[in-house]
This record gives sequence, C-alpha cells and structure tokens, in this order.
Amino acid sequence: MTALISIALIHLFALMSPGPDFFFVTQSAIRQSRSHALCAALGIALSILVWSICAVSGLHYLFQKMAWLQQVLMICGGIYLCYLGVQLLKSAFKPATENASAQNEMPNALKSRKKLLLQGFLTNMANPKALVYFSSVFALAINTDATLFQQSSVLALIFFESLLWFALVAVLFSTSKINHYYQKISQKIDGITGGIFFSFGCMLILNRD
Repeated sequence: MTALISIALIHLFALMSPGPDFFFVTQSAIRQSRSHALCAALGIALSILVWSICAVSGLHYLFQKMAWLQQVLMICGGIYLCYLGVQLLKSAFKPATENASAQNEMPNALKSRKKLLLQGFLTNMANPKALVYFSSVFALAINTDATLFQQSSVLALIFFESLLWFALVAVLFSTSKINHYYQKISQKIDGITGGIFFSFGCMLILNRD
C-alpha cells in the first residue's frame, strides 16, 4: 500500500508539470468544448496506460539493447509534435476574421471528438521517454515476483489518476468564465501552445541521450 501511495504522489507531480499533454487539453477546452477536451483527456490517459503496460512488460530493456529503435521513435514523435505545433502557429497568425469564420463552420461533432481522442493519444505516445519514466516509477512497487493483481492495481492507479487529472483540467478550462476570457486571447494561446509543441518536437528530434 505504501508503494502505491508513493507511485500515486510521484505520478501526480509528473502530471502537474506543464507539458504537451497539459497544453493540448487546455487548448482543446478553450478552442472547442468541454466534451471535446474530455475526449482529448481520455486519449492521453489511454496512451499513458499503453506506456505503463509496456513498462510492466519490460519493453524498456529492448530500448537498452536497441538504442536505435528509441531514437527512431523519438524522431517520429518529434515530427508529429512539430506538425501539431505548425498547425497551431498557422492558426495563431491567421487574421482574426478568418478564425471567426472557421469557428462558425462546425464540422461533424462525433468525428471531431474522435479526432481529438486520437490526437491526445498520439500526443502522449510521441514521447518514448515515457517508457523510461514508468519503468523507473514502477521499480518502487513491482518486482519479478509481483502477482498479476499487483501489476493490474498499479496500471489501474496510473490510468485513473491520469484520466482524473486531465479531466479536471478539461473541466476547469472549459468553464464559462475562463473560456470567455481565454477566447479573447485564443490566437495568442494557439501561438504559445504551438511554440511549446514545436520546441518539444525539436528537442525529441535532436536528443541523442
């Protein structure tokens, strides 16, 4: 139980550190709607679950033996984050009239939510270093003798903690007061978020550690 509490606290602080996941959810809440942002949060939580399962399965040992595979995944992830960043930067530098007309042309809501869920999933999957993080954290509670129940408990903890955190972010930033204020500076938010995504993408591409 003590180990699970330790993992929960470590992971909470990691979640609270602003990164691409946090900015993707906030941007979704501000630019679209609460339900869209919640879909983005679910996508990120599912991706975190995938990385957690990979860590429990010992996939990080494969990265240690095949360093080039991690580099390839980091480059691919970096390219994806750079792509998202460029799209946001293009939106930020569009004339206000173009953005206003684009917002009036609402696409199919269901398709849009599915797209945000997928983008949230890919945004988190874009950083293979998450595997190293989870492998290190799980070393606190999981050993070679861990039962299936113990492993499942840790995975469930990580998933639901991640989902609750990002759902909270989605709800907070989609409240009417915050949303109304941020809509006035939405292009600046797009620009900041786009810059952050592009910077993280470049860091992944250029990283050789």
